[in-house]
Amino acid sequence: MPPRSSSEKTYLLVAIGLLVLYISPYIWLGEGAHLTIHDNLDSDFLYLYLLKLTKTAFDFDLKTVILNMMSGGAFQGIPRSAFRTGLNLEVLSFWLLPPYAAQVVNFAAVHGIGFVGMYLLLKKHVLPEPNWAFTRVALAFLFALVPCYIVHGASVTGQPLLLVAFLNLLQKRSHWSDWLIIVLFPFYSFFVWAGLFICIALGVIGLVNMLRLRQLNLGYINGLFLLALLYIASEWELIYGFINQTYISQRVEFDYSQLRSTKLVDSLRRSIDLFIWPMFNTGAFFTAGIVIVAGVSAWRAYRRQDFRAMRWLIGLPILAFVICLIHGFYHYLVIWLGDSSLGLKFRVFQFDRFYFLLPTLWFFLFAVALRQFRANGSLSRLFLATQLVLMIFANKEWRINIGKMTGSITEAKQPSFRAFFAEKQFAQIRDYIGRPQADYRVICLGMHPSVAQFNGFYTLDSYQNNYPLPYKYAFRKIIATELAKGTRQMRVYYDAYACRAYLYTAELGMNYLFGKTQNKTVNNLQVNTDALIALNGQYVISAVPIRNAAANRLKLEKVFDEPESYWRVWLYKVE
Repeated sequence: MPPRSSSEKTYLLVAIGLLVLYISPYIWLGEGAHLTIHDNLDSDFLYLYLLKLTKTAFDFDLKTVILNMMSGGAFQGIPRSAFRTGLNLEVLSFWLLPPYAAQVVNFAAVHGIGFVGMYLLLKKHVLPEPNWAFTRVALAFLFALVPCYIVHGASVTGQPLLLVAFLNLLQKRSHWSDWLIIVLFPFYSFFVWAGLFICIALGVIGLVNMLRLRQLNLGYINGLFLLALLYIASEWELIYGFINQTYISQRVEFDYSQLRSTKLVDSLRRSIDLFIWPMFNTGAFFTAGIVIVAGVSAWRAYRRQDFRAMRWLIGLPILAFVICLIHGFYHYLVIWLGDSSLGLKFRVFQFDRFYFLLPTLWFFLFAVALRQFRANGSLSRLFLATQLVLMIFANKEWRINIGKMTGSITEAKQPSFRAFFAEKQFAQIRDYIGRPQADYRVICLGMHPSVAQFNGFYTLDSYQNNYPLPYKYAFRKIIATELAKGTRQMRVYYDAYACRAYLYTAELGMNYLFGKTQNKTVNNLQVNTDALIALNGQYVISAVPIRNAAANRLKLEKVFDEPESYWRVWLYKVE
């Protein structure tokens, strides 16, 4: 590769400086920064820290169970195999560092990998000419801003880097670094979310190329085999449990006929929504700008008789929409397969997650589309600037933290990491109870159970993607009356999904975030206290006061308030 021009080095330094600024709010604010709660602090982030808390990060025994949630009475907790493998680098980072520090390190790594990978992909395979230096650096920077969930590691942002390695194998000019990328990728991504679909996509790319050339590419085949083998090795506990059903998961009762509308127009709308705005955890951003640029570029390519470019500019959006259709219509397949063995497998695993490929696909299309315009021309710069605005808009968590830095967003509006987990306050609750936390179980009301779990409490309620089915029914007994009083949506959400085994109430609905400034109360709680006691539930940790506590055999012990906490906590003892 020829040496970079001085201007390209300048562009790279500026982009790296901007990436540092992008990361800086999380460093400046420290634990005062806001981190996304949905599917993060309420679950996946907690799972990573929990492995350290329970000293099971590197426990590979299939018989090991984690008792910190969903255990009590006859129930022994959740199998360790339901959590992330100890061979994952993200698990290692949470084991080595305090949880918030691990989050920031992974945030920097994930976005840094995205920048490097997209830059190399464009430099080597899409925009290699010197006059495209500014555009490829700008596109790499924009891709680095994709607001994907950090708990998935490099599952999304690492795809361009992995694609570079496989394209080098495809062109038979591989280097040792390509093999290193292939070896490391399975250990910093997640097979369930993206790994399987990445392997399938790479398999299709290789197959099409080999059919076109009518010759085998053993290097590419070996690379793909190595990637798949290392994924199996790194996630063997989860894969083994899925194939052999070492326990019956609550996921076998996912009822797609209730969870998703079976109307054709609703499924099509779901597909279109995903096409315009990718899934939140994969990196959600507005794609209409890229679609418009691609459309104009396709017209230009047609005018120039550049039919090869036309095929890419039309084919890639079609491919993206096909992926969206797979997601939008996946439930029809699951419903049709019913309770057959294959149907249960499709219900439990969710084979529609090809949408994890969309961010890379969209930016690859963006780069191909810009080739139809003058390099570094005014139109190209306008398109890039517009996309920058859209990416900033898409980065909600980052914008919240900018607001916190300027004082325009308060803790009451968006709790910080420190305020959400409220370690000082929950230490006071632990000390007040004065017993080993493993000796009793708590249940939470008006807050995510992850808050109590983070602070070492053993909870009956939890947000778990995978846990033994019998617990779903045992827990439902506690909230049966409240589910009956509540909305149909609440009942369906529990009975047809039940990943959130929460203390639902008709009055609070499906809201799990009641801070101290909201002044919400529960006036007519009706829980099955006997079912609660049967699971060894001895305390209710509530973010709201329960006006009829005595009617539920609950005795108010103490109200806990702490300046740094988002919560005011009412501690009730079960009698």
